[in-house]
Amino acid sequence: MSTENQKNEIAIQLNNAVGSVLNQTNLQGFERAYATAKSIEVLKGLLSPEYMAPIMQLQGNRLGFKSDKDKSGGYPVEIVKNCLIEAVLMGLQPYGNQFNIIAGNTYPTKEGLGHVLNNWSGLKYSLICGVPRPQQDGKSAIIDVNIKWSLNGKDSSETIPIAVKMDAYTSVDALVGKATRKGRAWLLGAISGMEITDADVEDAEFLDVTPKKQSAQEVSKQKERDRVIKHIEVSKDIETLERCLPAIADDDEELIILFDDRKRELKTKK
Repeated sequence: MSTENQKNEIAIQLNNAVGSVLNQTNLQGFERAYATAKSIEVLKGLLSPEYMAPIMQLQGNRLGFKSDKDKSGGYPVEIVKNCLIEAVLMGLQPYGNQFNIIAGNTYPTKEGLGHVLNNWSGLKYSLICGVPRPQQDGKSAIIDVNIKWSLNGKDSSETIPIAVKMDAYTSVDALVGKATRKGRAWLLGAISGMEITDADVEDAEFLDVTPKKQSAQEVSKQKERDRVIKHIEVSKDIETLERCLPAIADDDEELIILFDDRKRELKTKK
């Protein structure tokens, strides 16, 4: 068998391993956990260094997948492989900028969420973004996103006010794109129960990641902020969530947005 035929055979085995999880929508609990674990085992074995070599060329390209380290050479193969496996088992494709790698983790993009929703059995939906309303701080805008969907014949609709980051150079199209991603993430969460963590590689590219020596006070403040973030992420009801409000600074826009997004998620689950 030629090398090309071997690669095609591996590709078929990879697709089968992914399908053994995604196509078994009736599996729950330990059955689904076992099927997922077996698929991960197969995928890790098949994605050899030789097979990953050309896939690594997709990193840093919108035809493949982007990351927050594209300007410094991207992530090493093991991190890319783990993120790739996580992405495909979420129903994302390994091309077409359907996922990004940020801080070594997998994040579905606007395109990826659209792919999952467009292929969700029995789902039809429309999503329309309103005009962005910049906030007084100049660092964020609110966009009302009107979502209408029908799942297996049951119609629903919701208008979600979504906060997105911005600066003096952010275009209206970019703001609408961010709101569209968040709106799609909200809808996917509403129909599946999955929680899609928010992240944007375009925002990450502007972060200064140069290590800086912190004072003891700064370290303590950062630890407290990390504790608040963790509290927001793990809160299962609004009452528990709101206990962290006194610890959120009025000028910490990122935490405020994170808090508001989580509160909206919890309200939809009632």
